[in-house]
Amino acid sequence: MQFLIRLRKMQKSRIGLIAGKGELPLEFLKSAKERNVSVVTFALEGITDRKVSELSEETVWIKPFKLGKLLKEIEKRKIERITSLGKIEHKVAFNLSGFDLKAIKVLASVRDFKPETLIRAVFNEIEKLKVDIFSPEEFLEHLLLKKGKVLGITPSEETLREMKRGMEIAREIASLDIGQTVVLKNGTVVAVEGVEGTDECIRRGAELSGKGFIVCKAARKKQDMRIDVPTVGVETVKLVKKLGGKGIAVEGGKTYVVTPEKVEELCKKFKLTFVAL
Repeated sequence: MQFLIRLRKMQKSRIGLIAGKGELPLEFLKSAKERNVSVVTFALEGITDRKVSELSEETVWIKPFKLGKLLKEIEKRKIERITSLGKIEHKVAFNLSGFDLKAIKVLASVRDFKPETLIRAVFNEIEKLKVDIFSPEEFLEHLLLKKGKVLGITPSEETLREMKRGMEIAREIASLDIGQTVVLKNGTVVAVEGVEGTDECIRRGAELSGKGFIVCKAARKKQDMRIDVPTVGVETVKLVKKLGGKGIAVEGGKTYVVTPEKVEELCKKFKLTFVAL
């Protein structure tokens, strides 16, 4: 009932989307379009997929890290509700090249450069404009796998035990805002994600362990669904297969699986196991 009330409100006014890299912003826009919700997309030049323009009522292209410009454009369009989706490389926070004065001031005000800290700092600036920041989950529930869901082949008892152990560790590092991904082999952690990102973590783990590794990607224990939600898609599956992995475990109900039907098809084709725990 509450969702229907929110949906009616959104259908009467435009909502905003700050779009980063990847397919998730496109999935959000498709879902919004199906519900007759108009979206103004604030897209980042050189980062956001150009296809967002085809699915948005209006697309505002902004150079990356121009926070002052972003805030002005949001205010100018009288956006009342906004959300954020898509990847922005965390490592860019350590190089201020291209950052405007507003972005530099925000960076100077935070206690650390952890992803959640940085995102919350930006959200705080947006909220000063009296704009509500909402969770995109209500438009993307179809991409959240329920706990216990298995795509691809059924894992052996040994593999499932290893996945559960890996997820426990991944949840801890995610809650510490270190990263979301760990790579294991034979119950031993061989790689932990840092600022390099998931793909590089998987590559490093594969190089150290050889074939037969498992990738576990988890959410924070108290995951704010507006901030840095774990995301897995076709490219992750292809990478794990290419490097000789045997399975992927994700956080059930808290991980977006982009194009889940394609992920399932590939897992079956590659004889990989993909489990939501």
